[in-house]
Amino acid sequence: MRVLVLGATGGLGSALARALKGHELLLSGRRAGALRELAEELGAKALPADLSDELEAQALLEEAGPLDLLLHAVGVAGRAPVRELGRNLLEEMLSIHLLTAHHALKYARFRPGARAVFFGAYPHYVQVPGFAAYAAAKGALEAYLGAARREFRREGVHLVLVRLPAVATGLWTPLGGPPKGTLTPEEAAKRVLAGVLAEPPPETLEV
Repeated sequence: MRVLVLGATGGLGSALARALKGHELLLSGRRAGALRELAEELGAKALPADLSDELEAQALLEEAGPLDLLLHAVGVAGRAPVRELGRNLLEEMLSIHLLTAHHALKYARFRPGARAVFFGAYPHYVQVPGFAAYAAAKGALEAYLGAARREFRREGVHLVLVRLPAVATGLWTPLGGPPKGTLTPEEAAKRVLAGVLAEPPPETLEV
């Protein structure tokens, strides 16, 4: 398979990349140094880019070429009560979770039967005090994919939404660390790949 992992230097992204070692592997992320180290470890190609920048995203996807599997493991968490929630944080959440996904789908080229995988969230995990911006961004991503799925189905491309429980990644660092009972990135990656590569591919995978 020709595989592109977006957000490859994050905890989940790097675990997904390592689980896919041996495939034709393309890795992207904003931290160029860490990305190149990971690519060298896995015999992959490093394509550093900021997906929130449309021109960078377009150049990345054009260089990546036709794909069999795209994994959008891009994300960040932010916490603020609604009355203290500034526009910058809200826009950051929407940019990182929704806009980057839009740029990926807008410019990606796929082979017939390809899968594009995006990560949502269980609503009851994120619709909690302090997480209004994060919950809004994940909800917007799910709604976006629901409409986009019908368009891409005509091209023979499957869009898969994955809902994960908490995963012990650096995403939780600004929040004081992951909650108890979180999945390791390696276990999460294993479950995700087993589900999204199944036949027929699911529209929504709840891990």
